Amino acid sequence: MAESTLQTPPESAPARGRSRAAILLGAAAILFLGTYVLAWWDARRLTSSYIEDANRSYAEGRYLDALVGYETFDQEKREYAPRGGYLQIDRIWSNRYAQPAPDEVRQAQDRIDDIIYSRLTLEDAEQFVQENIGRSNPAMGLIYLRLGELYEEAGELRDAEDIYESIPDLFPNDAELIERARIDLERLLQEHPDD
Repeated sequence: MAESTLQTPPESAPARGRSRAAILLGAAAILFLGTYVLAWWDARRLTSSYIEDANRSYAEGRYLDALVGYETFDQEKREYAPRGGYLQIDRIWSNRYAQPAPDEVRQAQDRIDDIIYSRLTLEDAEQFVQENIGRSNPAMGLIYLRLGELYEEAGELRDAEDIYESIPDLFPNDAELIERARIDLERLLQEHPDD
């Protein structure tokens, strides 16, 4: 009796196309994941370096440097080297897709609030505003509003009023900041109607 051999039918063209598409899709997913992991690792490494710089400045009482960072000149390389600040850490992780964020991000955010609302002096705030006029800086609005509050605390009511009034024109896209300035202005005018 003759043995029959089973032969598998040749793969159809649509099946080969689906197989190739699945392989390409898998390769693209692996490439995307690998790229994301490398970018995350680089951001994590930079965060570690910046938090050390910022914490050192904070411990030394250099709060503005801790907040925004600074540069030092490297004699050997003959170039400026950046030193990190808490705002830079916050900016690195500000995108909602930058996950998981390391613990240093929460520490940086807490220190930002502490510096702006408890440690920043009138002179620091004036210096920051003067150095950052015309630059893109995510803290400019907050520090500018804080400058108004510091003027108010120092009894410089007209300067405080000017700042509160200018916030809507200077930061038209920041509804929360505008509302805070409006509240501060209303309170100032109620407490000092004749000034």
